[in-house]
Amino acid sequence: MKSLNILHISDAHIEMATKEEVSDIVEKMINDALKVQKEQDIKIDLVCFTGDLIQRGDKAIDDENQLGLAEEILINPIVNGLGLEKDKFIMVPGNHEIDVKKIVKATEKGLLVDSLEEINDNVSDMNETYLARLGYFYEWIGNYYSDVIKEKIGYVFLREMDGKKVGVACIDSAWRSSGKGGCEKGIMYVGEKQIDDLYKHIKDADIKICLMHHPTDWLSDYELSIIEKQLTKFDVVLRGHVHEFDHKEICRQRMKTIYSTAGKLYPLDYAFGRAVDGYNGYSILNIDFDNSRCNIFFRTYYAKERQNFDSAVNLVENGQVTYLLNSNIAEKQMEFDIVKGIHNYFTNMSETLTLIKEIDTYSPIGIEDVFVEPILSEESEYISESSGKGKNIDLDELLDDTNNVILFGKKESGKTTILQQIGLKYIDKYDELGIIPIHIDMRNLPKKSNKLTNAAVYFVMKNMFDDAIIKKEKIRELIGNCKVVFLIDNIDISDYKHTDLLSKFIEENSGNRFILTTKEEFFQSIDVKKLPEYIKEFKKLYINTFGKAQIRELVTKWIGKRNDVEDVYEVVEKINGYCESINFAKTPFNVSIFMVLWDSDKNFIPQNEGIVMENYLEVLLEKLSPKESERSTYSFKIKQHFLSNLAFKMFEKNKYYFSREEFDNFVYQYHKTKGYKKSQSRFSTLFFEKGILSISDDNIVFSHTSILEFYLAEYARNNDEFLNLMIQKGNRIYFKNEICFYSGLVPDCKKLLDSMADTIIDAIMNNIDVIDKLNNIEIITDFKIEKNELIKKLEENRPTQKEIDDMSDSSQKDVTPDEFSKKKSPVLLETKKISQDSETVEEEDVQLEAENFYLLLSIYGSILKNAELLDNSDKVQHLENYMYGMNILLGEIFALAEIIKKESSFEEFIKEEQEDGKELTQDDFEKSKELFFEMIKVSFPIALQHVILENVGTPKLEVAIDELMEQKKDKPFEKFMLEFLKCDLNVGNFQSGLHRYIQEENSEGILKLIFMKLLFYHRMRFFGTDKRRDKDIEDLILEVQIKFNPKQAKLIKGNKTIARKELVKQIEKSQKSD
Repeated sequence: MKSLNILHISDAHIEMATKEEVSDIVEKMINDALKVQKEQDIKIDLVCFTGDLIQRGDKAIDDENQLGLAEEILINPIVNGLGLEKDKFIMVPGNHEIDVKKIVKATEKGLLVDSLEEINDNVSDMNETYLARLGYFYEWIGNYYSDVIKEKIGYVFLREMDGKKVGVACIDSAWRSSGKGGCEKGIMYVGEKQIDDLYKHIKDADIKICLMHHPTDWLSDYELSIIEKQLTKFDVVLRGHVHEFDHKEICRQRMKTIYSTAGKLYPLDYAFGRAVDGYNGYSILNIDFDNSRCNIFFRTYYAKERQNFDSAVNLVENGQVTYLLNSNIAEKQMEFDIVKGIHNYFTNMSETLTLIKEIDTYSPIGIEDVFVEPILSEESEYISESSGKGKNIDLDELLDDTNNVILFGKKESGKTTILQQIGLKYIDKYDELGIIPIHIDMRNLPKKSNKLTNAAVYFVMKNMFDDAIIKKEKIRELIGNCKVVFLIDNIDISDYKHTDLLSKFIEENSGNRFILTTKEEFFQSIDVKKLPEYIKEFKKLYINTFGKAQIRELVTKWIGKRNDVEDVYEVVEKINGYCESINFAKTPFNVSIFMVLWDSDKNFIPQNEGIVMENYLEVLLEKLSPKESERSTYSFKIKQHFLSNLAFKMFEKNKYYFSREEFDNFVYQYHKTKGYKKSQSRFSTLFFEKGILSISDDNIVFSHTSILEFYLAEYARNNDEFLNLMIQKGNRIYFKNEICFYSGLVPDCKKLLDSMADTIIDAIMNNIDVIDKLNNIEIITDFKIEKNELIKKLEENRPTQKEIDDMSDSSQKDVTPDEFSKKKSPVLLETKKISQDSETVEEEDVQLEAENFYLLLSIYGSILKNAELLDNSDKVQHLENYMYGMNILLGEIFALAEIIKKESSFEEFIKEEQEDGKELTQDDFEKSKELFFEMIKVSFPIALQHVILENVGTPKLEVAIDELMEQKKDKPFEKFMLEFLKCDLNVGNFQSGLHRYIQEENSEGILKLIFMKLLFYHRMRFFGTDKRRDKDIEDLILEVQIKFNPKQAKLIKGNKTIARKELVKQIEKSQKSD
């Protein structure tokens, strides 16, 4: 069997003071290496030492003659002990070999670099002055070896061993070292030319080995990537220098090049003055030419008890690893170009490069500075809370899974950022998984046929590292070999074109993995239509909104580098309060907006989404960055006008982006029309610097969808024609967010609300019987609970405030009931023809408008929330319309639950619920169906109240709510929904209002809903940690119990104080134990 066996050692740090200890370690190492030879039936052919043989270069020859000492106690004993000739010991210099006395300070400054070109120039112009610090070492190398091939820097050996040509390139990574150690990390450089000069001598060798002291992460960023690519030319790279106990640094195979790092031979690791089993050791590489394998045997010095070497099971499993050899350099380098290029793409994805742009000296500039891992749940937020079955998934779990996945997330919830992080994680694990992540944006597909395949091909070709060339066939081969995970962004699952494209593409490439993203909204079409067939088997995950815990993490990261913020808690409470005061969804982007506004004005008070976004953009555009010396003469209004016109031009194109040429033409025409000078306005660059515009796939885009939508709303504010187009029947559902922004920007929304009310009222009149059924709701479930059992139920499993923070705030919930989406029939609007630009819209569009009634209703509610100047009588009328619409939705859900209940089969029940050893009966089945329907009736009204709160929740509607409740005295369910909308808003006298309501309410079904709502308040600490509010809720729960069971009224009232004290005591005890 033809093989090459290498003993790899590093970092002995030999000096006179440690002579005896090193000699002892070397002797033990030789004996252990002989033992491994025998056990593995191999013979060591070569010894490779990767730097720091001695402790001090200035004492290498003079003073202690550490180099001579090293020959005496290490080099000679090893070659003699293993029966080798002396030239079989090959070494490279490390930073400890540097003779610091030979460093010329003036020369040192000249070697500092700011670019890759300067590095290459320095290596090309290498002279004796540069290398004086290692002059003695190179002289020793020349005297020690007869076959060394020297270049200006570094040297090579080319030898015939066991019938194979063995090339060893000794890269000098220490020549730029000043001998200072850790502070040099990230500023060292070797020079691409050094590697080229050395490699040319061994390019035809059968096995190519590289020796260098420093791992690549010690190199300057300017050359790091290019050196990593150059190292793929070698089969094996042996390194030293790493003294930390870091398993990942010991061995790995990257792009099929094997990297092995030896532990230090000496000094031994100590902790608190005692020897520990750390990273002291060596390795033996067995390169098996016949089987194209490299077996590496790692050995550790166990200093703690045995004081001897043995298999390094403390470092790697079984103390050894095996890698396949691959000498196809072209293939390895192409692989590097693909992986490195795609890594760069995901690192610099324009949309997510920053959450907060550099508007001051403190704001973070990289996504890694502010990224907070999202909470991904297998069910939407409300469903997981009500069922208790929701499981959270982290990104690493998602990576370990092999299922196809679709991610549902609200607008600006960070869907693209998540795909970016997934892409980076796949790249980081490429050596392990061999999977290439390919990102495709459904909004920006090529115009050719086979759009998705071509998009994938173009993605790889465009992102090749160092502008390397790759053939399309190679990329298709990767896809055909199932080596790809497709990260497909911005899918519209209601768009039949998307459905057609994706269905075919997924079927044709089913061996690859797919991770898709789409928007999640309570009122969107996925709630009323079947999901497309192509994602039926996909795992469905939902991106939760931020809770306090995640806001805290984001804020902490943001202010981590500044010293002007003393209380993180205060900032978190402030920003959380901002979101809640206007029911602003707690998404990463929205939270970051408030962080910028807080930083600009500590006394900022938000009014509505439109004003918040306007304030944010004004801070962004008007606050000076450190690079700006004086404020622009072009006002915020002018900048707003430019950006709103840009957004409208994109809309007119029916695209969300401009090419670079189109953008330049727009800038030119705008300045020409207005008589502005581009050089003064800087509009062609300013908005990119401020993070409002960005470049994606060579196209100009608004960096966030919300900003584009805001500027379309801003355009509508000044253009009645466009406003009328947005609010036309058939168009409104496509401009939901623009209309919401618009309603926040204009002082009077009456015309806008009235224009929508007609459509809403038509639907209400056709479904009014649904409201009547709700007002007579019956709930069979028995809620009569004894006092002691009630205390137990309240205390049982009640989470602490911290746990609630961690699970995300319960007041921000969306519902996506997948079970209902399969069979739900939409509320139809009485609209047969819709006028748009004097043209008749096809029946297909009418149906789409019908199916989006609930989306229309949410727009209506958002406008109402912003309509602060509306007369109260109008507010009452529109609020009533809105509540009617929401209650119709609930009635539809109840009706659908009835259908599911009737159509459920006993066979399906057995299949889903059968447990080992348990016999299920028809009676069990009937009880299960009844329980399902009862759970729908008690949980979905509360779920809907969350949506109502988010949609119309503002304290400024308190008077309108009171007046409407007065009108609904005889409508039990409608009154219940309004009563708790007011409670959710935390306005008015909570305790006395609910006390009076409970006393007046006689409907058992409504009382049960009140009971469930109060339990929800208590369990979820809905109003925070206010103990007085807890007491009020506990008293109200007991009052409902009295209504359920009047016979126990005296008993409960007589013991209410005791019961409450006992309850509070148990809760406090539970919190302390947590």
